[in-house]
Amino acid sequence: MIIKPHEINNYLKTKNFYLFYGENRGQKEDLIEDNFKKKFKDSVYSYTEKEIIDNKENFYNQLITKSFFETEKLIIINNITDKIRPEIEILLEKKIDDVTIILIADILEKKSKIRNFFEKDKNLVTIAFYKA
Repeated sequence: MIIKPHEINNYLKTKNFYLFYGENRGQKEDLIEDNFKKKFKDSVYSYTEKEIIDNKENFYNQLITKSFFETEKLIIINNITDKIRPEIEILLEKKIDDVTIILIADILEKKSKIRNFFEKDKNLVTIAFYKA
C-alpha cells in the first residue's frame, strides 16, 4: 500500500512493516524520529541488510527474544535491496505482532521486487521520499 508521509499516523497502530525509500534522507529520519522512536524509546535496534543476510540466526533471535522490560520492538533495516525480500516474507508468515520493522532504501526502481511487494500488499506500507 502506498501512502504519503503525512498519512503515517493513520497506520501506526495497525501496520508493522514499512518501506521508506527515496532521496530525501532527512525527511525519512525526521518521520522515524517523530513517529516511531519516541514510542519505542529503548527498544530500537538498527541493522543493515548485509548484517542480517550475513547473520540470519542472530537477527531472528533478536526478534523472537522478549525482555521482561520490552513489550514492543522497533527494528530499522538500512541500505536494503531486493535481497531482503525472502526474510520479510518469513517474518510475515510468523506473524510477529509486537515488532515493527522499517526498511530504508535510497532510490528503488519501479521494477524493484521489494518495492512492488510492499506496494501491492494491503498489510505493508510504502512511502516514497522525494527531494523538495
